[in-house]
Amino acid sequence: MSLRAADVDRVFGKLKMRVRNGKDRLALFYHEGRLITRTKRSFGSRKIDGTVRHLIRQQLKLSEAEFSGMVDCSLGREDYVNILRKKKKIPS
Repeated sequence: MSLRAADVDRVFGKLKMRVRNGKDRLALFYHEGRLITRTKRSFGSRKIDGTVRHLIRQQLKLSEAEFSGMVDCSLGREDYVNILRKKKKIPS
């Protein structure tokens, strides 16, 4: 399944990630003032698929089903925090 760049940006916005533009678009996820995860995507509006899609999903510490839920808008920031707690990426 390929994504559009706008889909990835929507996920960044839904998770309230801090986005910085430089050579690429860098998104940082903070929880309680602490950096938890980060990922990036290149500029442009082309489709994102293959390895790049996999790397974004992996850097966000999500399974394929969880990432699809984020893209389809069935999961939000609190759901993401709970997922990261279960994976012990955020202390309980």
